[in-house]
Amino acid sequence: MNRLRALSANIAPISLLVLVFIGCALIDGRILAPANLMIILTQSVPILILALGAFIVLLTGGIDLSAGVSVTLGSIVIASMLTTGANLFPALAAGLVCVVVIGIANGTLVTLFRVPAFITTLATMSCIQGISLLLATRGVYVINEPALKWLGTGRVEGIPVSILVAIIVICAAYVLMHHTRVGLRTYATGSDPTATALANISTSRVLMLAYVIAACFTFLAAVMLIARTPIVTPNLGGQSLLLDAIAACVLGGVSIFGGRGTVLGVVAGSLIVSLFANALRVIGVDPSSIDLMKGALVISALVCDVGIARLRGGVLKEESHDYR
Repeated sequence: MNRLRALSANIAPISLLVLVFIGCALIDGRILAPANLMIILTQSVPILILALGAFIVLLTGGIDLSAGVSVTLGSIVIASMLTTGANLFPALAAGLVCVVVIGIANGTLVTLFRVPAFITTLATMSCIQGISLLLATRGVYVINEPALKWLGTGRVEGIPVSILVAIIVICAAYVLMHHTRVGLRTYATGSDPTATALANISTSRVLMLAYVIAACFTFLAAVMLIARTPIVTPNLGGQSLLLDAIAACVLGGVSIFGGRGTVLGVVAGSLIVSLFANALRVIGVDPSSIDLMKGALVISALVCDVGIARLRGGVLKEESHDYR
């Protein structure tokens, strides 16, 4: 019985994805048309990559509210350099440095000054929004970089390059979080920071590394977003993308209290969010109502998180009872 309940908790994100898939098929067959499914997959790539970064921070018991606007700032830095004649690699390097500095700032405030992650990233979010508006003097940047265009719209043997990139990122994240010391220590810190510290593991170092790694995923999300949408504005990314990423994490079984979640669960959650948003557009929901629906989805995701926590809690209680 214990194994059955544990298995049910682990496959909950996949089960939810299947249910959403069936629901979309019953509502409107156009949603699951092959061409539309390909659109859903490509649209899910930036959400997935940002969600993987959010997943790492959530595992520690923290949250990064600045990730969405960091995507905006990174995109503006890259676009502004490209439009002034810079080569692609220096522009990408500048964008990466900018986003990683934000991650270091967040990690420093959380670890060194013990400021709660929510307050820290809320403050940096406000600062980044202001910086983005100051840098976006042109308002709109149009990127005409062939390499980025190929990354966003190119195909290899009929498969979109963006999907291939997503597969590589998923594999890298899976190895990092499930087969390295960094991943194991991140899980340990989120599950029980006191016990982790007693095991001579620096929880401050783990937290700092989590924010820096998450920043790298944020940078990748910015690159994939401007590759697919070459028109860069101060509204690109932002809170809407962050909302999608957090919803993907929680729907994927990542606990907002830390210590629980899987990379494959985040993948399932990202597909659910993209499928949900696309279905709303196909059936003709007013665009102004989509954010309202997404908010409802996040609330549902939080309810799912509580349910999964209770399910796992029941498993742990029964296991501890069996050992007595």
